Amino acid sequence: MEDKLKKQKIKYFFYSLFAYLLGATIYDLIFNYERNGSRVIFAFIFGFVIRALYDLYEHKRYPEMKEKEKQLEKDERLIIIKDKAAYVTYNITIFILAISWIVTIVKQNEELNIFITVLILVMIATMELSKYYLSKKM
Repeated sequence: MEDKLKKQKIKYFFYSLFAYLLGATIYDLIFNYERNGSRVIFAFIFGFVIRALYDLYEHKRYPEMKEKEKQLEKDERLIIIKDKAAYVTYNITIFILAISWIVTIVKQNEELNIFITVLILVMIATMELSKYYLSKKM
């Protein structure tokens, strides 16, 4: 059953990607391939609607899969794996932003430097506040 859930998540990803590309193609056909923000927004909304319809179909077809997903969400081993993955992703993102910050200092790009600095500070503050909140909650 767990293998079926993993395959289902991979299918969801590819269906979402396909729906996004299909939405972008439909927008291009209707509006003669204009490059602007509304194309991306249309494609995301189209992908979201197609994915939601597919989720409804899957839920009606396999109701037991939803119950298994709920059980796996409470599995302590998977929770620890997700927490470690989130922490590693956070550290990698901070590292990439720090390298970008150094590059902007060398290139003397003031606006980008300020933006990256604020982004790093917001990420660190969010992480520390969430740690504080979750430690009080548990």
